[in-house]
Amino acid sequence: MFEKNIKKILIANRGEIACRIIKTCKNLGILTVAVYSDIDQNALFVSLADEAVHIGSSLASESYLNIEEIIKVAYHTNAEAIHPGYGFLSENPQFHQRISESSQIYSSYDLIFIGPSPKSMLAIGDKIKAKNLLSKHLPSVPLIPGYNGDDQSLKILTKEAKRIGFPILLKASAGGGGKGMRIVHEESKLLEEIEHAKSESLRSFGSDQLLIEKYFDSIRHIEIQIIGDQYGNVYHCFERECSIQRRHQKVIEETPSPFLDQALREQMIKTAIQISKFLNYIGVGTIEFIVDEKEKRFYFLEMNTRLQVEHPITELVTGLDLVELQILIAQGYDLSQSILPTLKSNGHSIECRLYSEDPGNNFLPSTGKIRYWKQCTAPFIRYDTGIETGSEISIYYDPLIAKISVWAPTRQQALQRMSYALCNTVCLGLITNQSFLSKIFCHQNFLSGNYNTNFIENHYPQNYLKSFKEENDLSKNLIIIPFLWFWYLREKNRTTLKQIPSSWRYIKWKNPRDLYLLENGNVEELNYEYKSNIDGGKIKKIGNNHQEYFFTVQNHDVILNDIKFHNDNHNGNEFYGTLRCTIDKEQRSFEVANGSKDHLRQQEVYVHDYQNSIQYKFIRKNKLISPVENVDDDISPYLAPMPCKIIKVLVPSGTRVTKKQPILTMESMKTEIKLYSNHDGIIKILVKEGNIVSAGTLLIKIE
Repeated sequence: MFEKNIKKILIANRGEIACRIIKTCKNLGILTVAVYSDIDQNALFVSLADEAVHIGSSLASESYLNIEEIIKVAYHTNAEAIHPGYGFLSENPQFHQRISESSQIYSSYDLIFIGPSPKSMLAIGDKIKAKNLLSKHLPSVPLIPGYNGDDQSLKILTKEAKRIGFPILLKASAGGGGKGMRIVHEESKLLEEIEHAKSESLRSFGSDQLLIEKYFDSIRHIEIQIIGDQYGNVYHCFERECSIQRRHQKVIEETPSPFLDQALREQMIKTAIQISKFLNYIGVGTIEFIVDEKEKRFYFLEMNTRLQVEHPITELVTGLDLVELQILIAQGYDLSQSILPTLKSNGHSIECRLYSEDPGNNFLPSTGKIRYWKQCTAPFIRYDTGIETGSEISIYYDPLIAKISVWAPTRQQALQRMSYALCNTVCLGLITNQSFLSKIFCHQNFLSGNYNTNFIENHYPQNYLKSFKEENDLSKNLIIIPFLWFWYLREKNRTTLKQIPSSWRYIKWKNPRDLYLLENGNVEELNYEYKSNIDGGKIKKIGNNHQEYFFTVQNHDVILNDIKFHNDNHNGNEFYGTLRCTIDKEQRSFEVANGSKDHLRQQEVYVHDYQNSIQYKFIRKNKLISPVENVDDDISPYLAPMPCKIIKVLVPSGTRVTKKQPILTMESMKTEIKLYSNHDGIIKILVKEGNIVSAGTLLIKIE
């Protein structure tokens, strides 16, 4: 029997994690309430929840961070508990405190927060307070050398950075996920990076307090999953290796770690449990460590008082449902009665994060519509996602599309299964890191487990990533796929003279042609001749309704073997599906999706190549438009690289600037970047602080 019986939970979050929580609640027979912002009105998590309530604008500060409105909705819908997920308010002690006090305001029942106490959050959630607390009460816990003081003046921060010795790491005390974090290699860059870190930290977490740590060149990032209940029981669920990172954010995680030996693993687990018991920790949490590769010494990094993004791999090797355990603990469950005291890890699990971002452009986020989403259906492959075909990736939130996790008896088998999953995951319509992830899973250092937190930086520098698409150069044959796709759609939609073969003419003329704009900017002219759908005097049937069609395309013998397409758009212009064809006797399948049309009625089309896990974008050009027409001769380098918000204008319009001078700061999807001048001159600012601009918007001019 439970002390409390939760029948309805409000989820104070969105996207993938909201869908994840809803899934467990359905399994437990618990009703769910979703809250959503303007832009999330048609999101998947909204439709999956039993109830959904609008709480504000697309800005997180006016919706998912609106404490009072979320609590009000909880009482209005008679929800008995609130699950915060991760991010947003999940580690905000004020949120928990307001929930605890809310029954007095609403003269109603006590609302339950599914998570640790405000006291635990306050003690360990802030990095400075956590280190001061542990150094005072648990001196046996190894801490990273650094500065954790309250004095945040530039004078003191500069002095302490010199004392610690460069390189140093600036970190937001209240933050996580790489926000407000900067590596500083030399003193000359210190003041600029402090300003940058403070600004990002203040916007992301409401505090600009920083701590300084010694930066290690060669470390592993390893975390221990812990679970505690209100009876003083604390158990661990083994470790997760999280060392593959970009911009200090995790990209690939696995368990068990290929780096740890059993002695070091047990020592880290013992320390994690020691910290958790000292805090009287209740709920699911994670103790994070860094491990010096050379010395094999570990140091406490931080504690996350919430569910981690990468929790699926722990679930796959233990058989646990960590969200279910969170809910059970909130109801008063005694963990000593569970399998946790005798828990064993089984096999190997790996997770990678599929992001809407461009690896070739410094991993900047990309936005747009997902034209076609299709998951791999092979066994032991798990998807955690909040998107579906037609979902929009906006500038307002994290660019995570999905987490793809696999399980296998051994690490080698898990790596092979992940590579297969990536090749067979279809995400068409916007730029993603999918092909880049596939490349990592083929890298010898990763395959051998010989990697650290600098893996991406060392093996995939920006000059390499910029030529990434050139390495995966378009096969000349692949342009045949969008041609077949459009040809079939046109043929299918013909309403007159259907008995006459396609492209038939009374007088023989030059072969018909199609024009396609390729991703590298080249225009390809494709010549084709439709032969027929007759082979040996008989119509070739494929399936129940389709026929095979025969062509000569660019001197290749081509057969359109099969095509299955869907149309979920009311205007009838957007299609997606599977096309199977034979090119010079080689038969393969491709996933294809239409994109939008531009003002010249030129149609985008996306093709997924299963063999290389690569998405290609083509534009079927209007044949009446010259390939060189409509090109802007005034190409400016000062364009917004992505849809973003202008945070700060650093130089007034009309000012003379010098080369490499910072001009303005932009933010998109929690990522902050600065725009620098490329040459000397007089500047004209074309945007204002607070403006939200589209990708490609001209921001400034310098004369």
